[in-house]
Amino acid sequence: MKMIAQIVSLLALIFVAGLPCVYAFEFKGFADVSFTKSTKDADAHRNGDFAFGSLDLYVAEVVEDVEILIETLIEEGDELDIERLTIGYTFNDAAKLRMGRFHTPLGFWNTAYHHGVQLQPTIERPKFLTFDDAGGILPTHVVGVNLLGRVNTRAGAVDYSAMLGNGPMIDLGKAVLTPNNTSDNNIGKSAAFNVSISPSVIAGLKLGVSGHIAEVTSNDDPVTIDVDQTIYALSAVYTKGPLGMAAEYFRIEDKSKSAGDFTNTAYYGLIKYSIKEKWEPYLMYEKLSVGDDDPYMSVLQAGIDNKEMTLGLRYNISYRSSLKGEYRNIIDEGGKDWDEVALQWALAF
Repeated sequence: MKMIAQIVSLLALIFVAGLPCVYAFEFKGFADVSFTKSTKDADAHRNGDFAFGSLDLYVAEVVEDVEILIETLIEEGDELDIERLTIGYTFNDAAKLRMGRFHTPLGFWNTAYHHGVQLQPTIERPKFLTFDDAGGILPTHVVGVNLLGRVNTRAGAVDYSAMLGNGPMIDLGKAVLTPNNTSDNNIGKSAAFNVSISPSVIAGLKLGVSGHIAEVTSNDDPVTIDVDQTIYALSAVYTKGPLGMAAEYFRIEDKSKSAGDFTNTAYYGLIKYSIKEKWEPYLMYEKLSVGDDDPYMSVLQAGIDNKEMTLGLRYNISYRSSLKGEYRNIIDEGGKDWDEVALQWALAF
């Protein structure tokens, strides 16, 4: 997969370089560096670690009415991945067609905040929204086709997205989800929808509902994990002046053909306040509750309940750069808990 990603990236660069200069293609990107210290025994950050998080490079341009997006991510020094690669066409504001690899239209955070951490208010995503290739429990990426748009009504602006794509697969060797970039090992396709409304009667409020269905199987032979999965999500976002709030709730239903039915839930709530558009204190609480012995959750290393409280402060150096500091308290099943402190400098260029 790493070699394929490098080849695709090289071909994309050659394609971009070969286009007439009138198209003015330009790479843009994000970068970040961080420090994390944990009090948990045997934790990777027990001793305190400096690290660069990722280098995110992307191109988003229009070539003769065809929209092209290429996003590559370099993580942990040498891991190069194609995170998004889409070709699209905009008929009008109400109908836009995208094909390729993109973020699954599931919930608010996964569609609003992409891989550049300068975009999001916190240092990390809520744990249960961790990207699939980094050990997350949700199919955050998909390869397929997506129809999306916005329709203005008397009740308010309605945004919608409808997707059909390859079903996700569990890579047992890495214990991660993969969106099946070049083939589909599942009989059925995955499907998702996302609908949100910004009601005209309450300025700054956005309410959304989304869902995702797929058959998820492992990559061994014979298959040991075969789950029919249904995900429902509700979201609410409110912004008024310096105040910002967001909350999401997920229900993940796994029907295993060998182990039975399981229900898992996850949610987070975030509140932040901007002071002179420079200082942004914030507070986030998140919780994951998993069904006992769910094989899907167990293999993705999320087999226990946990909750986390994050208190943070963000300083916006400019609209392209920020410093963030956080204190986190994490509690898992059985009453075990530990603390973390983290600092991050994020940049968009």
